[in-house]
Amino acid sequence: MWKLKVLIQFLLSKMPMGEKINYLLQKVIKSHNDEKTEGRILDLIKNITKINERIPLEGTSVVEIGTGWMPVCSVLFYLMGVSVCHTYDHLPHVRYELVIMLIRSIESQLDEISKITSIPLNVLENRISKLKKTTCLEDFFSRANIIYHAPGNGANTGLKNESIDIVYSHAVLEHVPEKVIYDLTIECKRILKQSGIAYHLIGLHDHYVSIDKKISKVNFLKYPEFLWAFFVKNKISYHNRLREKQFLNIFKECDGKIIWLENKINSNDIDLLRNMKVDKVFQGMSYRELAVHRTELMITFS
Repeated sequence: MWKLKVLIQFLLSKMPMGEKINYLLQKVIKSHNDEKTEGRILDLIKNITKINERIPLEGTSVVEIGTGWMPVCSVLFYLMGVSVCHTYDHLPHVRYELVIMLIRSIESQLDEISKITSIPLNVLENRISKLKKTTCLEDFFSRANIIYHAPGNGANTGLKNESIDIVYSHAVLEHVPEKVIYDLTIECKRILKQSGIAYHLIGLHDHYVSIDKKISKVNFLKYPEFLWAFFVKNKISYHNRLREKQFLNIFKECDGKIIWLENKINSNDIDLLRNMKVDKVFQGMSYRELAVHRTELMITFS
């Protein structure tokens, strides 16, 4: 199954209307539905609450890297009281129909969100009721204190030096080239206030495991770089395969200081790696370094 998906996305990446066809295929297989959206909302609000424990989000300014098809994080920042969220994406993926689904899904979970965030339920209800009155995408963004930059470049935001409290990305940095990660981090350093932080959650696993349970989270490490680059590093499905150690080195080279980090490793993946011949680009790394499949961290540049 996963190889079929690779082939389809590879072909779509070569087509002029590939991005739109890819979205239609997602609709057919119901990649975006109420159940999946509701599950994402609670996971994401828990992550955002971790930031709130470091810097109270009420009245702050946020830059989000990678809006996606549905601006879940941007809306959750709005619920947390952020004054403005600049969200950047390379293409205008957001769809109004998905925004309506998102608002509906959030409203159904306000009780749980209130418990997680300690924000009074009536405050959350007032904020979501404002969004329910939206009439179009532009109106929605205005109501939610969101400035949508798409096409936009998170590595060249155009924002003033030291003007932003939080830079945020969720499952984005694994999908951009290594050079771009350097550029994003340098821009992050420029726009963050002295008291600001950058938060990144990075999915380091083989993303095709979500559609093919027969493969492992480390399956993709065995394929030669030339083959992986040819079929997967494209505008539809780009995945850089960088490991946690490599990301940390990039942040440190850009004068970033890791102030908090949590990662996840499956012992089964370490066992698999002992019997796997990984591609030469990963040689020299320990089994544990290769097996990290998720990293969540906060960085300062002061």
